[in-house]
Amino acid sequence: MKLFRKKNLLWMMVLLALAVLARRMGAVPALAVAVMLAAALGGLYLWQWATAGRGVKRLAALRERHGFDAMVTALRARHGNPEHARFVVLGDTRNNVPVASEVYRQVAGEKPALVFHTGDIVRRGAAGEFLRNHVPLLGLVSPAPMFCVPGNHDQGARRDFNAFRALYGADRFSFDFGDCRFTGFNNCARERVGSETLAWLDGELSKPGARRRYVFMHIPPVYFEETFAGKDRRRGFKKNADAFHALMRKHGVDEVFMAHIHGYATAVLDGVRYTLTAGGGAPLSRHLAEANSVHNYVVLDVSPEGVRRFVARRRGDGAWERQEEG
Repeated sequence: MKLFRKKNLLWMMVLLALAVLARRMGAVPALAVAVMLAAALGGLYLWQWATAGRGVKRLAALRERHGFDAMVTALRARHGNPEHARFVVLGDTRNNVPVASEVYRQVAGEKPALVFHTGDIVRRGAAGEFLRNHVPLLGLVSPAPMFCVPGNHDQGARRDFNAFRALYGADRFSFDFGDCRFTGFNNCARERVGSETLAWLDGELSKPGARRRYVFMHIPPVYFEETFAGKDRRRGFKKNADAFHALMRKHGVDEVFMAHIHGYATAVLDGVRYTLTAGGGAPLSRHLAEANSVHNYVVLDVSPEGVRRFVARRRGDGAWERQEEG
């Protein structure tokens, strides 16, 4: 139930404490404490908003190497136009450097040509977080480039995704590599998936030249969430969800990758596979089956003969197991 989410429980405890204080010491002291608490929280928010630009120039200076255009150019220079391509997808590292580092080292062992991150890279979207907790880890999967889409935690205090855009140059990408088209976009702004985004997706997926199409975003549509999550909570997007699904079907998208709900899930809906891979370090969800509430990543081998798909999961004893899934 929404009432018992962590933030709501915290505020309920604060209100209970204020009520106890008012009962024991009177309304005036309780009101004074409430005002001081509100002022402190307001001051913290204003400080975060005012300092949101710190470090952005340093991130922008890294775009020459880590920007989307630069990574695509380097990828093609290194591999050309291969018939066989291996790529890895993971998500929701969210400042957990120890676990993310472990996941990245496992991913490096797969020797992928490229890696995708389905968002919530850091916790609050500040430039300093990207500089401390994301950029240094990219070397663990090098020389494979990592293409990221932003998550809701990557938007920053001003909710403008400024730090993310400073590093990558944009908040969406679309490019071909081998026989694959990779298209990723930001669905964490207010509109989630608006008409402009749908038109952009339609245009990108309509372009000729790719036999296979893969789409990346952060928040899953509610119709996919219903296949794996309990009935008491819905975190997926509803607006334009049917239009989005129709677009995926229209263009024969092979797989849509998402995050946001921490763990792993997958389902094929009307011929389109939807996959949640959000086990890169964020606290694991209780709304998934126990077997899927795990740190994980997904590996795809694409060749003229077809696609082989593997899921790597971190077991409770810390060991990793890798299984092929059709």
